Parts: sequence; C-alpha cells; structure tokens
Amino acid sequence: MTLPIYQQWLINEHNLSSYYNSLLLSGEASRVSELILKNPSSFKALMELLTTKGKPLSTRMGIGVVMEDLAGTQVLKDYVRLLISLTQDEDARLRADACYYLELSAHPAALESVKACLEDRDPSVREVAADAVATLSQLLNAQPATVQ
Repeated sequence: MTLPIYQQWLINEHNLSSYYNSLLLSGEASRVSELILKNPSSFKALMELLTTKGKPLSTRMGIGVVMEDLAGTQVLKDYVRLLISLTQDEDARLRADACYYLELSAHPAALESVKACLEDRDPSVREVAADAVATLSQLLNAQPATVQ
C-alpha cells in the first residue's frame, strides 16, 4: 500500500531533520548549509530541529552556525514569517534565537517583530532583541528604537 503524498513528505522531512541533526552533532554545519542552499525547501527540516524541545546544545549551536552561513540569503528571507512567529514562543531561548535569526535575515518585515521583543518578559530576549534592532535599523536605514 502506498502512503498518501503528505505522509511521504512528513516521513522525508523527519528523515532529513534527523540527518541534519547527525551532521550538526558531528560538527558539519557547513555541510547542512550547502545542502540547504542547493535545496532551499529543505530549510524546513532545520526549522523542525530548531523548534524541537530537548535537542542538545551542540545541535542548537550548529543551527546557529547554519543560520550565520545563510545570513542575508533568499533562503532565510523566504522563512522570515516563520521566524517572526517564533518570537511569540513560550520558550525564551527560542524567542531569543528567533530575534537573532531575524537580524541575520536583514528582511524589512523582521524589524517590527524584533522591536516588540524589546518588551519581552525575559532579559536575555530583550538583550538579543536590542542588538538585533540596532543592526536591522542600521541595515535598513531606519531609526533605532530606544531601549529603556
């Protein structure tokens, strides 16, 4: 019996996430970056890893390296809406990561969402947001928000 297309997609997406995780755990973030640049839709698998609770620090750090490799690329810009939604997550680490990755996107739509994080209940999110607002404001020639 053949699985429906959407189930095949989910299985493949999960398998790709697992593969990316193994690459990140073995210090091969640059390989993940290369694969995503060759197949931009595979960025979804990286986002699955990012949003999965309980991943080891080395996975989270590897995701950061990949995001830095993708800074300013169309791949990152294409997923800016998803990153914006993560600024509202219950996990403060994920909110802070989302602010940083939005900064790396250099996308105009990111600025207002990151500014909203200046009022976050968690001080680490506010700190990352302040840096991101300053960078995005400079990149986008906008006025930086004042941090109180």
